[in-house]
Amino acid sequence: MNTRTRIAGVLVVVALVAAAATGTGMAAVDTRQAQVQQQTQTQMQAEYCTYPSNTTYGSFEVSNLSAPSGVEAGEPVTVSADITNPNDVPMIQCVEFRLEGDVVERTGWALNPNETETITFDVNTTGLEDGTYIHGIETRDFGELATLTVGEQPEPEPEEPTASLQFDDQESDGSSVTVASANLSDGGYIAILDENGSVVGATDYLEPGEQENVSVPLLESLNESATLTAQAHLDTNDNQTLDFLTSNGTEDGPYTVNGTPVTDDADVTVGEEPTPEEPTASLQFDDQESDGSSVTVASANLSEGGYIAVIDENGSVVGATDYLEPGEQENVSVPLLEPLNESATLTAQAHLDTNDNQTLDFLTSNGTEDGPYTVNGTPVTDDADVTVGEEPTTEEPTTEEPTTEEPTTEEPTTEEPTTEEPTATVEFEDQNSNGATVTVASATLSEGGFVVIHNESGDVVGISNYIEESDSNIRIFLTESLSESATLTAMAHLDTNNNQQLDFLSSDGAEDGPYTMDGSPITDDAEITVGDEPTTEEPTTEEPTTEEPTTEEPTTEEPTTEEPTTEEPTNETETPPPTETPIDNGTEN
Repeated sequence: MNTRTRIAGVLVVVALVAAAATGTGMAAVDTRQAQVQQQTQTQMQAEYCTYPSNTTYGSFEVSNLSAPSGVEAGEPVTVSADITNPNDVPMIQCVEFRLEGDVVERTGWALNPNETETITFDVNTTGLEDGTYIHGIETRDFGELATLTVGEQPEPEPEEPTASLQFDDQESDGSSVTVASANLSDGGYIAILDENGSVVGATDYLEPGEQENVSVPLLESLNESATLTAQAHLDTNDNQTLDFLTSNGTEDGPYTVNGTPVTDDADVTVGEEPTPEEPTASLQFDDQESDGSSVTVASANLSEGGYIAVIDENGSVVGATDYLEPGEQENVSVPLLEPLNESATLTAQAHLDTNDNQTLDFLTSNGTEDGPYTVNGTPVTDDADVTVGEEPTTEEPTTEEPTTEEPTTEEPTTEEPTTEEPTATVEFEDQNSNGATVTVASATLSEGGFVVIHNESGDVVGISNYIEESDSNIRIFLTESLSESATLTAMAHLDTNNNQQLDFLSSDGAEDGPYTMDGSPITDDAEITVGDEPTTEEPTTEEPTTEEPTTEEPTTEEPTTEEPTTEEPTNETETPPPTETPIDNGTEN
């Protein structure tokens, strides 16, 4: 229905209402209807309309004006607004588009009671000079105005990209985190930053729009709980690869609001996975009789599987199992490398399979692989007295008279070790260190030898030079510098092959085993605190105490070892005379 027809229809309704109010008959109504139609057509043709002439009826209201802010000269302008009839009767009223107060276009608009419609004016700007004009849509009592700039228009500014993030506190396995929701207007990425502002994780490219429960993988797994930050990033070069770091921040920068990156923080709690990862072991190695070819461990429980090694009184490995599956084992037979010829005290020691190859590589790797299970840094072991069965009883019937010979041959073998049993003491005190060396306060080795430093896993991390009999303030260089404080163990070793070199590891324990007492290696532990080395002052005050033994022992050793002391300082594997070692090293420590 066009405007003219609609207005005519409303006028008919107005006439009917008036006729009903005055009691006029239907014939009068018909006559009035024809008159109204004729009058309406004449009014519309003349673009004539009226305002209410009195206060009985309210003026049409105007709201929600919509118009462009500017146009090029000559371009048409479309302006619209909502027109509402506030009266309880249908009415026609004038609605005008005005420019700088002048009526450009006027039209009559018909509305039913309390009805709202949108009226639109299409205005031609041809002939308007460049400038800013006030325009709007008005009725008798209401109107809304706006400004219109005619002329060359500035390039529209691109819409500022927007983003929002919701990064909630959460628990994590440490390998990834989850961003609850993200809305990136232009697509892009979510980067995760640590408390130092370093990027520790990022998503692949995310499409524009809203995302929920976005999993972000971390570059390195978290070992402990931390506060992390999620940051929204653009894809400025449209290659769907986050180049923010590789471009030094020139590409794929963050979304911002007033120059501030769009971020959200979360406390990420790492689940306690390290607890079950701590390997545990237990052994029960009972006293027993053996045929000398093997021994039996009554029970073993290795949480991560591994091996049981058997060690003799000198600390040498004399037997080992094949790989044992994780869990509890009973009556585990351990074959010996060489049969026992006589009763002995042996030690069973539980070992890990650190390289997962199901082969015991502890000796061949010099202790770097398949180290022992430990509790507070001490290997898990158990001792047993192994009595070798009396196989020689078959020899007695053959020669009963030589029974006197058997004791004669047996007595020396038992008597000689008692007189030749080597003894040792080691004093290893808590100390500060630069991480590269440690100092053993004193060591007394009845038959000479070495002091070996072990870490909490039982690995060899340092070896002293050869020690004749005793020495003090023995400075030992570590194979790898300590990066943090640790508990280390000093162990006294023999020089069984008299070559003044420690061959314990290279000989798989056959040579240069540890000094022992009651079957246990002679050791001493010390807490090594890595940091500034105030200990350098103590050796300087104690040097006089080390000079006294220097004057006592050189009488026999200086003539034989004085020339090597000048040749051997560059070789750390061979020692200078023990009297000179503490003096040189003490000043450096």
